[in-house]
Amino acid sequence: MAKRIDNALSKSDLISAFTEIGIERGMTIIVHVSMSKFGYIIGGARTFVDALIEAVGYNGTIVMPLQCGENSEPSYFVNPPMNFELYEKYRQNHPPFDPKLSETYHMSVVYDNLRRREKASVSYHPNCAFVAFGKYARLITADQPLDFGLGEGSPLAKLYDLKAYCLLAGVDFDNMTALHLSEYRSAVRPVILNGAAISEDGQRVFKKYLDIELDSDDGFLAVGQILSNKGLVKETKINEAVLKLVRVDAAVDEGVEYFKNRG
Repeated sequence: MAKRIDNALSKSDLISAFTEIGIERGMTIIVHVSMSKFGYIIGGARTFVDALIEAVGYNGTIVMPLQCGENSEPSYFVNPPMNFELYEKYRQNHPPFDPKLSETYHMSVVYDNLRRREKASVSYHPNCAFVAFGKYARLITADQPLDFGLGEGSPLAKLYDLKAYCLLAGVDFDNMTALHLSEYRSAVRPVILNGAAISEDGQRVFKKYLDIELDSDDGFLAVGQILSNKGLVKETKINEAVLKLVRVDAAVDEGVEYFKNRG
C-alpha cells in the first residue's frame, strides 16, 4: 500500500520558503531542483514553477539547464557504455537537437514544465541547452556557442555578468551547473572533441565540436563548502528539501581559485 499523504505544500508555502531564503522580485535565478525532496506538492511541477515566477515577479528571470546529454559522441558513454560497433549507427540516426522536442537526460519534470511555458526561450545547443523565462530570457539564451558551450559567451557567462543567483532546491553544489564556468576559466580540464546531431542549413548532420572534459564530481562540493564557510550561502528548509541561494559570480570566482590553487 502506498504511503499516506500527511503533508501537502501549496504555491503559497513555496513562495514563503523562496522569500525566506532571499529571493526577491526582479532577481535573475538559475534553478536546480529535486522534486522528490519536497514531498507532495499540490499541482506538482506546475505549482513549483508558478511559485518561482511569482517570487521573482514581472521583472525577474528564471533559468534552468536542459542537458540533453544523450545527444553526444557515443564513444564517451559510461552509464551504460555503448558497444563500439554501434557508434556509427548512433551518429547517423540520432534525431537533431530541437529546442522544444529533444528529451532531457535524468532531469526533473520541473525543467520541462518551464520549457512548455508560452514565452519560454531555449538556447540552441545539442548537449547543454538552457531554458529561460522572464525579462532577460532571450538575452540569456541567444547565441550559445557550439564549441565550449558552457564557457565564454554561454548562458552561464551571461548569468555571471548579470550578477544572477543560483537556487539549489533539494540538491547540493555538485548539481550547480554554473560551476562548470569555473572549470573553463581555470583551464584545468583537458580539451576533447565531442559531437552531436543538429540541423545545419536545413539538413541533419552529426557535428563535431570542441569542449572540455567536465566533471562536477571533482571539486564542486568542496567549492560549496568554501562558500558556506565564508557566509556566502543563504539556507533554509521546507519538508526534507534544503534550499540554498548563492550569487553565481561569487561561486564561479571561488571555483576558479579552488581549481587553480589545487593544481
